[in-house]
Amino acid sequence: MRVAALTLAGIKLKSIDQYQSGLDYLLKGSGIDLVVLPAYSALLLGLETGAITNYNDFDSVMRGYLVQNEDWHNLFLNLHSSLAAEFGIYLVCGTTVEKPIGKNDGSPADCFYQTAYCFNPDGKICGRQRQTHLTHDERELGFSRGEELNTFTAGDLQVGLVVGNDARHPEVGRIFSLCGADLLLHSGALKSGLNCWPQAAGMWAQVQQNQCWAVEAQLSAIIAGKILGASPAVIGPCEITPGQSGYIARGYPESSIVTAELDEPARQSLKKNYPLLRMLSPHAYSALQGSRNR
Repeated sequence: MRVAALTLAGIKLKSIDQYQSGLDYLLKGSGIDLVVLPAYSALLLGLETGAITNYNDFDSVMRGYLVQNEDWHNLFLNLHSSLAAEFGIYLVCGTTVEKPIGKNDGSPADCFYQTAYCFNPDGKICGRQRQTHLTHDERELGFSRGEELNTFTAGDLQVGLVVGNDARHPEVGRIFSLCGADLLLHSGALKSGLNCWPQAAGMWAQVQQNQCWAVEAQLSAIIAGKILGASPAVIGPCEITPGQSGYIARGYPESSIVTAELDEPARQSLKKNYPLLRMLSPHAYSALQGSRNR
């Protein structure tokens, strides 16, 4: 499987047409099977196109977004459903704010979730994941946390979606892996200026701890004065990556896209010869996994 992580750097966002043209330029004819967009993608595109009201500071932008996003949320999802079908790819459209009002899913009506969606090559939703671990700022803004971690199938792989701050919590990757995930797809947005070490404490560490793959998309943008920029990457177990670095491909914050081919037979061989998870205590997670304990 050939995968790609995007930052949205260099893509014009002043109109939906410009956005589609930018993605078309990066993806069409590339042979890519799966694409991951960064966190805050719906917010950024909505601000740039004028669908969402802009303010002078990031917190005000987010609070305004929480109360006015329903129509834009639906338009954003429909847009990426169409793009996934047009390109014939699995497409994680980054994150949007999900309000469960009227959706009868058991959530209180005043909850807001940062949620990532994945569309299959037919344009249908094949995966959805609410962020399960909130930052202090996200709690102050009124976000709620998701309570489930579910995998889904993309091609021949089992996949888990890692949303925003969930990358900093190792139990997320461990639970996904014990539930059979081969590949973790992370939509992230970190403040610029961070060096490689704090970022590596997230998805890079989760991959090494669980012998899986990860595609990490990081947003490169300025939203209401907040400068966001970290490195997009495709990550694998150190033993099967160049120089044992743990990176198959890695870009810079200003890189528009990084791509790589996943060598799944090599990963399976590694897991067979060095079954890391069997050396640990998977029963310790049985209360969280329920009947799926492995």
